[in-house]
Amino acid sequence: MPGQRGSIFLLLGMLAWIAAGFAGALVSAGALRVGSALLRTVPGPIAVPAPGQLVYVLVAASGFQGTLLLGAMWQGRQAGGGDRRAGLGIRPVSQVGVVVLLCAAMIGWLMSFVGLAATFPALGDFAKSVAPDVLSDLSDHGSGVVVLKVALVTVLAPVSEELFFRGWIWEALRRRGYAVAMTAGLTAVPWLLLHGIDSPGRILILIPAAVVFSLARHIGRSVLASLAVHMTNNMTAVLMQAVAVLFGQEQ
Repeated sequence: MPGQRGSIFLLLGMLAWIAAGFAGALVSAGALRVGSALLRTVPGPIAVPAPGQLVYVLVAASGFQGTLLLGAMWQGRQAGGGDRRAGLGIRPVSQVGVVVLLCAAMIGWLMSFVGLAATFPALGDFAKSVAPDVLSDLSDHGSGVVVLKVALVTVLAPVSEELFFRGWIWEALRRRGYAVAMTAGLTAVPWLLLHGIDSPGRILILIPAAVVFSLARHIGRSVLASLAVHMTNNMTAVLMQAVAVLFGQEQ
């Protein structure tokens, strides 16, 4: 195995940053709790409501993703010898046409999956039980919370996850001589496991996405390629949920 000792330290560093992400989530939720409590002690004409559970979850998730992004930026700078872009694999995308086709493939996969879920009720029930509904509880929590949810899913999460896994880690493994398949596996598996923490069944649904993201990263020779596919995937999922919500309201 190429650079075994250095690779072990690299993977341990990855785990350390993921652990720091969970700590960042706790700190963010704690800061929200303290801040909201202090605001409620300030007299004023408008009472400040206590944040609901969903708000705490969103703030904690943002803290986690923000910590991963910080880790990617920090480690990318170190790996690139001061050149963060090189350390993160940020370079012009090769074979743009193929990457565009992979974006289209993700849209096609999502639409096909929705069609299958509608055809087979058991699959539909399974998908509903493991897939987060970004636009759920719109009337209960207001547009501000929905905007935060959409921004987290479509922007912050793809950027932080791609720069962390298929940016810093991918570049570091390839520089150590790892084959593309091994690199793809070592970056996709922890990504999948993170998404399966609260719902292990979600891993099964996300395996195709992990494969396509890795293909885009390899073919495009840039983390910007996998980021484009990742954002396309998440934005399409949110748009499909929005259409479902609007269609449901018209019934």
